[in-house]
Amino acid sequence: MASAASPEPRAIARAVLLRAAPLLIAGLVITFTADHSPRLGLLALGLLGAALGAAVGLPALGLPRDEPLRGLHAMLAGLALVTGALALLRLDAGLPFLLVIAGGWAVLSGAVELVWGIRHRTHHPFARDAIVVGGATLVLAVVLAIVADSISAVGFLGAYAILVGVFLVIAALSLTRGASQKEHSPS
Repeated sequence: MASAASPEPRAIARAVLLRAAPLLIAGLVITFTADHSPRLGLLALGLLGAALGAAVGLPALGLPRDEPLRGLHAMLAGLALVTGALALLRLDAGLPFLLVIAGGWAVLSGAVELVWGIRHRTHHPFARDAIVVGGATLVLAVVLAIVADSISAVGFLGAYAILVGVFLVIAALSLTRGASQKEHSPS
């Protein structure tokens, strides 16, 4: 039986799985679109930010107030919504704006998630996965700081979205499987 501080692992898995969906959709759209212009990158980032804000923020409200994942998801949702709004408001701003806004989002989100994962690594089932996702997001920030063309920037954004989306699906399934194994193990 789950305590108030430790919600049902299936609720955590659902929240993680909902976060994966917008990433996978954005990654697939970028992958199968020939146009890798800054405008497409800003549009994809804007829609991804809006979708992540909703997909991460709304399920977080259903978690208990003292659940650490609720705070993480609330922060990530806020960062995603602000980034998405800025990107959608400036679709014609060009490559420098895309690199700054995407890189800034990646630094802030990656740092928040990495620190959260490190702080909760001994007592939360999603902490190790958060460390990986936070690290991957910081790697995206470094890559965006290095690239100088829109094809690479938008392509790496799409690749990041696919990799992290697939990782989150696997993490959610692992959380669910771990919960069902605990239910069926003899006590």
